[in-house]
Amino acid sequence: MSTEQYKIKNYSPKFAKKTVTVMRKVNQRNSDILIKDNFDEQVTHFKNVVAKKYDMRIVTSFNERTIYGVVIFDQNQLIDLLVDPAKKSLGISETLVNIVKNQSNGNLVCDTSNRQLSAFLSQQGFQNIATNHFVWKQN
Repeated sequence: MSTEQYKIKNYSPKFAKKTVTVMRKVNQRNSDILIKDNFDEQVTHFKNVVAKKYDMRIVTSFNERTIYGVVIFDQNQLIDLLVDPAKKSLGISETLVNIVKNQSNGNLVCDTSNRQLSAFLSQQGFQNIATNHFVWKQN
């Protein structure tokens, strides 16, 4: 990923609408993050619940007008990884997962039934130890 074209930022409330827009666009799996159908309710839930409960990093365009990817996580769990389909092959997913690994306590879990994310996690060193349950441990 060329850092000249993109910026990695900590989430802030000014990105809420753009982040939810990416999450709705990707919609790659059923997510507990966006539990409402209405966009405004999703933004409110995202700002008041999700953003307060989890850590997040986002990948923005250099001018911060567009969000290309978001990762939601805590010290022990990769909650969600979403990248704009138009930006899939630029290394954004790898960059975001590496950030989560570096912020973790050396162990991460991710529960997903999405085949594409499952395959990606396997490539990133996660072990599929049960149906839809992936674990990564630092060596």
